[in-house]
Amino acid sequence: MRAVLCNGFDGIKALSVGEAPEPHPAPNEVLIDVHAASVSYMDYLMICGGYQMRPSLPYVPGTDAAGVVIACGENVKRFHPGDRVTCENWFGGFAERMTAKASRTARLPDNTDFIVGSTLLHVYLTAWYALVDRARLQAGETVLVTGASGGVGLACVELAHLLGARVIAAVGSSAKASIVREYGADEVIDYSHEDVRDQPGPLVQSRDGALRGGAGL
Repeated sequence: MRAVLCNGFDGIKALSVGEAPEPHPAPNEVLIDVHAASVSYMDYLMICGGYQMRPSLPYVPGTDAAGVVIACGENVKRFHPGDRVTCENWFGGFAERMTAKASRTARLPDNTDFIVGSTLLHVYLTAWYALVDRARLQAGETVLVTGASGGVGLACVELAHLLGARVIAAVGSSAKASIVREYGADEVIDYSHEDVRDQPGPLVQSRDGALRGGAGL
């Protein structure tokens, strides 16, 4: 099958498109026809050799994907061929097909496309854990999201907005302001303009685009 191959822990330059062995599901796994795969910072760290685990080379990167179940291991009862799912594994997502444990697979609602679905388990569950399980964020509260234009950052912005919070998004360039606004940011701090840590009131870009002192945050 066609796949992205990592031939050495040298970053993106070590990646190539080639042929990989066809995966087969273990008794507790499902085999998935991959329709979309997301790219995370963990994927990048792994191909650079900076993650806590190093797969045997060459390997197929890609932790998170979404697609359709092709086959199930003998111990899998929750899924059946034809189910739309999102899944995660340590690697294998950047290929035509991948395997994942049934415990790390979830059904994908019909109204969620595969591209969005491929991000759910990594970025959106991380955002949910941070904001709901740990912070206990409530409607009307204010939340500051740093690195807000990244995958997990955007998920935090969107989730906090949906929970009814006032969302302040911190980004590293003015070009990213419109992106975080699309996801629900009420205010944007562009920390490329100043060192926020050294300022009692960082500049905040409001919805009208004006920069105002943020001492009242």
